[in-house]
Amino acid sequence: MTITSLRQAFLATTVTCGLIYGQAKAPQPKSQKERDALVQVQTAAQSGNPDEELKAIDLVLENFDNTDYKVMLLTMGMEAAQRKGDAPRASVYADRLIEADPNNIAARVMQAESIAQHTRENDLDKEQSLKRVEELANKGLELLKSSSTPPPGANEAQWPEMKKQLTSEAHDALGQASDLRKNYLEAIKHYQEALEALPTSSVVTARLAKAYVGNKQYDEAISTADKVAAMTDAPAVVKQFAQQQKDAATKLKASGAK
Repeated sequence: MTITSLRQAFLATTVTCGLIYGQAKAPQPKSQKERDALVQVQTAAQSGNPDEELKAIDLVLENFDNTDYKVMLLTMGMEAAQRKGDAPRASVYADRLIEADPNNIAARVMQAESIAQHTRENDLDKEQSLKRVEELANKGLELLKSSSTPPPGANEAQWPEMKKQLTSEAHDALGQASDLRKNYLEAIKHYQEALEALPTSSVVTARLAKAYVGNKQYDEAISTADKVAAMTDAPAVVKQFAQQQKDAATKLKASGAK
């Protein structure tokens, strides 16, 4: 998941001259040193280098713990770590963001997805991890249902699409949790709900095919895998995974497995 609206909002703020700070309750630097550090974040973010962006963000967070920009910076850090492909670091930012802003939907959903994706069937703490996935994802869905306006800094015009994406990802996380418990019927339900919100997700469609195989619905597995094959923008690795599910379903169906 990539949440860019708060990042864009920060880039659009004028931390150098304080033009936005006459607004009620608008965030503002509390010193010239903090202002200078925030400008470094802007510069690093504009460079497109996630390592430099994360370094600048950490500099502010470590030296200005009471900064008005804490939630925004943690959101940017989470997103930058995701872009870098550093899941553990993104998870750390997400946890800190949830602590700072308990009702932060994006952080809850991202963390649910991350834990679900990195939990393995033979993990000793598997059940503990899956319960955490459920707590995060279900709370995220609850907040999404009651949220009629975007979070501070988010683009109001983009919020409906963001809600669909976050809803899809929350159900996807719950589907993965159910799949790991071998509760394939429940997994199918969540994957279908994820696709209702975001029908174009090739990853969720491929996972749905796998859940159909697990639930011995071989015809559904084959047709679902075919949908992935027909998606022109589906990554090769996702298409390969879907083909594996189709091959497994075809073989099991031919053998008369029930």
